[in-house]
Amino acid sequence: MIRETDSSSHSPLPARVRTVPVGRLARLALAALYAASLLSIVDRRGPAHFRNPHILTEPLAWLLHLVMLTSFLLLIGALASALRRAKRRWELGAFVACVLTVAVAGVIGLVSQGSAWGFPLADLVWWFDVLMLIEGLVATLLAIALATPGCEIGVWPELLMHAGWGTAKSEKGLACIVGLHLIDRWEASRGTKAPA
Repeated sequence: MIRETDSSSHSPLPARVRTVPVGRLARLALAALYAASLLSIVDRRGPAHFRNPHILTEPLAWLLHLVMLTSFLLLIGALASALRRAKRRWELGAFVACVLTVAVAGVIGLVSQGSAWGFPLADLVWWFDVLMLIEGLVATLLAIALATPGCEIGVWPELLMHAGWGTAKSEKGLACIVGLHLIDRWEASRGTKAPA
């Protein structure tokens, strides 16, 4: 039986309720969204797909970058929290590292190519988006297979806990930008139960 620690009070919660049909179906839809987004940016051109400055005028591309950055920071926070590290400090450190990396890549492009956008910055953003989409897809599929409730990134702390490297903590509220925890709560309130 898995025990979970509430991230706000760090106190043990009762045995974890597992996701049931509606929650798993919602996660399957999220996995399909990750896969569709991944397929929309991965083609035979690879990172060159993002080198055209036209990509900077596309709102959907900016939305993708913002969601992937947010997902990355939440993932870092969830892993830090599971490993009993200072969650906010690690999230802030990850954000600063991202900003510095983007700035350095932009300066390199400006000096070598005459433009900040292009190689290597466009390639860096493309690889970041691709890796985060793959992480989201894998995490969501694992969350379905393991019936992990809450935010899909909660599957990583759960796996760390099973490996003896941390504690599983519930990622809910603003930490779960997709809102899967709300679906789980709604489904649990209807009396549908899944075995622990």
